[in-house]
Amino acid sequence: MDDLHEEITKVAYELFERDGRQHGLDKEHWLEAERIVKARRKAKPEAKVPKKKASPQPTGVKKTEGQKEKHHPQKTVAGSTGEKAKRKPLKPGKK
Repeated sequence: MDDLHEEITKVAYELFERDGRQHGLDKEHWLEAERIVKARRKAKPEAKVPKKKASPQPTGVKKTEGQKEKHHPQKTVAGSTGEKAKRKPLKPGKK
C-alpha cells in the first residue's frame, strides 16, 4: 500500500470512529479523509521553509553611541501612592 492510500485509510477510520462506528458512511468518510490528507500534504511544504533567524543581542549589554534608543509608546509611570497605582501612558519625549 502506498503512503497516501495508507494515510487516507487511517483518517477515514478515525472519522468512522468519531461518528460512533456508524456503518454505511464509508464513502463519505473516505472522501472527507482524502480532503483532509491532501490539505495536510499541501500545507506541509510551506511549514518546512526555514525562517531567517534574527541575530540575538545578549541581555544586559549597554548600547553604544551609534545605536539608537527604540521608541516605546506604551511605557508607563506609576503614581506615588502606596496603593496599586494606575498606569498612565507617557507623553512622547519623556522617559
